[in-house]
Amino acid sequence: MSNTKQASAGSIFSVLGALILWSSSFVAIKFAYATYPPITLAVTRFIVASVILGALTLLPQNRVRLDKKDIFTIAVCGLTGIMMYAVLQNIAMQWTSASNATLIIASYPVITLLMESLIYKTKLNALKIVGIIIAIAGVVILAYVKADSRQHGELLGSLLLVIAGIVWAIYNFMTKKVVNKYPPVTLLFYTTLFGTIFMMPMALIERTEWQTPTLLSFTMMLFLGVFCSVIAFMLYNRGLKTMSASSVTSMLNLVPLFGVFFSYIFLGEQVTLRKFIGGAIIILGVMLSVRKTKAEISLEGADTAQATAE
Repeated sequence: MSNTKQASAGSIFSVLGALILWSSSFVAIKFAYATYPPITLAVTRFIVASVILGALTLLPQNRVRLDKKDIFTIAVCGLTGIMMYAVLQNIAMQWTSASNATLIIASYPVITLLMESLIYKTKLNALKIVGIIIAIAGVVILAYVKADSRQHGELLGSLLLVIAGIVWAIYNFMTKKVVNKYPPVTLLFYTTLFGTIFMMPMALIERTEWQTPTLLSFTMMLFLGVFCSVIAFMLYNRGLKTMSASSVTSMLNLVPLFGVFFSYIFLGEQVTLRKFIGGAIIILGVMLSVRKTKAEISLEGADTAQATAE
C-alpha cells in the first residue's frame, strides 16, 4: 500500500510540476521580449528543445523511425501545434497581459470540445453545452474592454489567443492519429523539429529587430526551451502513467490560478475585478464541459478493458 501511495504522490507532484512550469512560461515570455522579437523567441526556444529531444531519441527506448505514411500527419502536427500556435501566442503576448493570456488559454479544452462536436458530429449533452456557453462568456468578459480604456492591440491580442486555441484543437485531432504508435519523446521530437523548420524562415521578417540578448532574456529563452518545452512534458507524461484522465483534467484548472499568481508576483500585474470574474467563469465552464457522465465513464472502462485484453 505504501508503494501505491508513493507512486500516486509522485504522479501528482509530477503533473503539478509540469503545470507550474507551463504557467510560468507566460511570465518568461514577457521577460524574454526585452531583446527577442516574438517569432525569433519562438524559433530559438524550439531549436533548444529540438536539440535536447533529439539527444533523448538516441536512447534505446526512444529510437524509433517514422513510418513514411505518418510523416505528413506529424508534419501537420508540427505546423499547427508548434509553428502556428507559438507564433500566434507570442505575437498576442505583445498586446495582452500574461494573466489575461493564461485565463483565455484555460478555455482551450472547451474550444477543442466544440470543434470536435462540429467536425466529428459528436453529440453534446446539456451540461457540456451549458459549460461551453459559460466558458465563452468568460472569454468575452476578459477580451472586452471599453474603447477609452483599451490598450493598443489588446482586443487583437485576445482574438489571436482564441485563434491559437482553434489551431491547438486541430493539432490535438492530428496527434490522436499517431500518438499510440511512437514513444512520447520521439513523437514530440519530430513534431517540434518539423514545427521549428517551418518557423525558421519567418524569423527573418524580424531581422531588423535582432539584438544581443541580455543575461536575463537569454536565461528566460533557455528556461522556455528546456523546462517549459521538454521537462514539463516529461513530468506530465510521468504523471499520466498512474493518474486517471479525469484527475489530470481537474488539475489542469490550476494553470490559470498559477499563471495569474506568477504574473502578479513577477510582473506586478493587477488582478482586476474583470479578470477575477472572467477567469472564474471560464474555469467553471471548463469544469462543466469536461465532466464525464456515468455512461461515458463506463464506455471508457470497457474500451480500456478491451485494449488490455488485446
